[in-house]
Amino acid sequence: MMRLLWIDDEIDLLRPFIYSLRERGYDVDTATNGPDGLDLFGGQSYDLVLLDQMMAGMTGIEVLRRIKERDPNVLVTMVTKSEEEPLIEEAYAELVDDFLIKPFTSAQLLAVLKRLLDKRRLVAGRIGQQYLSALNTAPPPRDWRDWVERYRLLVGWQDKLGRYGDSALVGIQEERWREENEEFGRFVDREYRSWLGGDGPTLSHQVLPEHVLPRCEERPTCLLVLDAMRTDQWLALEPVIREFAAVETDHYCSLLPSATPYSRNGMMAGLLPLQILRRYPHLWVFEESGQNRHEEELLAEHLRRVGFRHRFAYYRAGSGEELERVRGRLLDQEVRLTVVIVSFLDLLIHSIKSTRVLDEIVSDDAALVAMTRVWFKSSPLPDIIRSLTGRDRSVVITSDHGFLRVRRPTEIHGGRKMSANLRYKHGGAIRVDERKALLLTRPADLMLPVDSATSSFAIARSDYYFIYPTKPREYERTYKNTFQHGGISLPEMIVPVATVRPK
Repeated sequence: MMRLLWIDDEIDLLRPFIYSLRERGYDVDTATNGPDGLDLFGGQSYDLVLLDQMMAGMTGIEVLRRIKERDPNVLVTMVTKSEEEPLIEEAYAELVDDFLIKPFTSAQLLAVLKRLLDKRRLVAGRIGQQYLSALNTAPPPRDWRDWVERYRLLVGWQDKLGRYGDSALVGIQEERWREENEEFGRFVDREYRSWLGGDGPTLSHQVLPEHVLPRCEERPTCLLVLDAMRTDQWLALEPVIREFAAVETDHYCSLLPSATPYSRNGMMAGLLPLQILRRYPHLWVFEESGQNRHEEELLAEHLRRVGFRHRFAYYRAGSGEELERVRGRLLDQEVRLTVVIVSFLDLLIHSIKSTRVLDEIVSDDAALVAMTRVWFKSSPLPDIIRSLTGRDRSVVITSDHGFLRVRRPTEIHGGRKMSANLRYKHGGAIRVDERKALLLTRPADLMLPVDSATSSFAIARSDYYFIYPTKPREYERTYKNTFQHGGISLPEMIVPVATVRPK
């Protein structure tokens, strides 16, 4: 299906054409002015933009420039009443792909779309070549910072490739992600132990001391933790915030396993998981449910240890309604640090496979990013962030880990009490293919707690997920292509952390 955006201040007069296109299988969104059209373009992926040249306010040429700045490869047809040569020359200089002169017929409109659909196929081939060239000519990553840049390069191309829906491009992208994740996994194998000793990037348990508590010395600070937010999602949200505030984005590395019980407990406690168990055994939970039930207590102990003498507050919110209830408390003058855990994105990714409508809408990562942006803009969060920065408060926005779509199953063998997670397991007598998973027979080497001296850990690499040998086909069918976290991959471990200040 070809997805179109039609921007025209006389859109009501064009309804017969729009209905006709929809009957022929085209997906058409409309806007009656340039700013609204740009807003739609920023939140969705389109194959083609039909753009009126003569609009009140922002002209078609101005909108065209903005569109091409965001995506030079998107196809644009200029719809105009003018055949004057200067206009055509100016528009072509801005890489307009075709013209449609008013008045036009349905046959003329369809002819333009057919020409551009053919051109789109050629563009898709060129984009694929540019993608491979950009990655192949980039220097190979050697350290953490190099890997952050490589990940951002991959994410930057993800949206461009997703716009074309070309099966060959999708295949190229999936294979390249797989190669990069496998190489990143080898890098983590070599370096992670030294990182735990302090020789490496910021890890989960160091986020508050390095990115949050120093801000509290300057002014009241709010830490927003968007559970399971990846870097590509953050890059879609960042421009919304930049409209009213200054944003500085960095990245940290999630602890392994890259899942909430380890990464966020570590973040709140300021300790590695095994250190939490040793210092506060009553605050570490081994059961499958409620493993983060003691976060507020861990945060309180963390602040007490570092000599934080101010008041703090801790909240959780899973919906817009819950955020609204919290909003009024965030400007409390007596509170120096406020931590808000927002769980909507985590709930979303775990609902996709089980909800047919969501599964159809979120067909790929680009669609997920677009949905994230729509959710964020319609949630209370932008207004909350605006209010905080407007009152001279700092806001730090981060996540506890990312996630990825799992595609390849690998069998795991072990005892009956093995944990249920798909990307990591702990329990007795674990056996896995070590090309596909990291096996830890001594979990303490990676500062991981276990409830038995004979327990091991297995952490899946790349896009693998664990299945049991008893019903392998059933497990594969149930969980393939679902979003999961807890493993070793770029999207799960490279986590954005952004500081937002008043402009």
